[in-house]
Amino acid sequence: MQGIPLADHRYNHRYPLLLHKDARLIHVPAADSGSTSGAQARLTSASPVVQASPYRVCRGLDFLKVSFWLDWDPQIQNFCGILDFMKKQVQETERDCIPVFKENGFDWNLYRTGTSKFAFRIKSGDVTLMFSKRKSDHQMPNCRLEIGSLSCWSPGFFSIYERVNAFLAGYGAKVIKERVSEVHLAADFIGTDIKAVDLCNQDKWIIKATSFNPHDKIPLYHGSQELEPEDLDFNPHYTHRRFTGVDLGKGNLMLRVYDKVTELKRSKAINKQQVFSEIWGVKEYDEQSVTRVEYQVRRPKLREFALSEEERIDTVSDLLNALRSLWQYLTTEWTRHTQNPVNRNHNQSKSKVSEFWNKVQAVVWSGVFGYVRMHPVKHKDINMLRKQARGCLMSVCASMEVEPVDIDKIVHLCKDLIEEDLHQFFEDEEAFKNRMITKRNEFISTLAG
Repeated sequence: MQGIPLADHRYNHRYPLLLHKDARLIHVPAADSGSTSGAQARLTSASPVVQASPYRVCRGLDFLKVSFWLDWDPQIQNFCGILDFMKKQVQETERDCIPVFKENGFDWNLYRTGTSKFAFRIKSGDVTLMFSKRKSDHQMPNCRLEIGSLSCWSPGFFSIYERVNAFLAGYGAKVIKERVSEVHLAADFIGTDIKAVDLCNQDKWIIKATSFNPHDKIPLYHGSQELEPEDLDFNPHYTHRRFTGVDLGKGNLMLRVYDKVTELKRSKAINKQQVFSEIWGVKEYDEQSVTRVEYQVRRPKLREFALSEEERIDTVSDLLNALRSLWQYLTTEWTRHTQNPVNRNHNQSKSKVSEFWNKVQAVVWSGVFGYVRMHPVKHKDINMLRKQARGCLMSVCASMEVEPVDIDKIVHLCKDLIEEDLHQFFEDEEAFKNRMITKRNEFISTLAG
């Protein structure tokens, strides 16, 4: 990274090769539309890209959010103390931010306000760091890193991640724990017009869920077992009556397919237009149509993917190892676009995917196959257990001659009884822990699916 100039290197279009290895251009040869097998084998990486090919793909992360639990070495510098002092300085002015650090290729500005969970916020381009004074053993993280679209593509999310770690280490920070909070996986299909692939037809989509949208419930089944419900929406988008994209799902797990060129035109961000024109290998960003397929996965869903109970996606290194598995699951299990409208009354798994979706499934990422989505399956009825507990506690209270209508006293008694009994159990902490683990294992088993 020493060869990268400090000033504006994140957006400098004169350095188009400063891309993370997972943002490189790839060439997807034409596929046999009558077959969906062997999709991975049909994709080859090549540089430079074959310009004449109708299917050229550039894929990479478009957004990354990582949470850190940091332990600060007080003998080096009081980093939060510096931020606290500088924040008071900026709040004495009418400015929104002031420059504070210029290190490791970053030009950080400190903002006058933080967020609800982090008191301090510094930004360099579209890279944001947030800090709080919480200790490293707190349940909530005391630092959060957000890497925006341009920096994810050039110089690359991993380059930014490593530089941020070096920056923090220079001020005495030691990472105690790290969690990937959100990631966006994106693939840009250069030369593919979104209007030509019929993505706005809801009948051509298969979603792994019990309901497709809140207005049109379509039950889907896998064998004899109904799959887990997802809160899914189907939202097509139009600009001047011209179809420009569609959103499937929302929040923690979401798919967006949209016209990237139209989005860049709408944003009027010249720097973005220049960067993406070079990433796509074209002279002008709007020289060819570009259709983007982008999956948004947040922590509650991301933590469900694992190689085993012990190997889940926590750190950025874990994420790098799992990208290939994530893309495979998202494009073959969670969502599929089909060649013809789906007959919901017959076996949907036999529906042929569209030629375009063949290309989507064929995109190769770094990492390994093997991460699967683990679903917790409950083997006991919680409501039944609660009814039993209520009955037992009511019997105990009745034995104490409590007035039957004195609900406040009954609730207070129940709380006291539960607190007293559980604390007695907890006197032998190891035995208590083992009993809780045993009960948890009896209650829930985790199955891949």
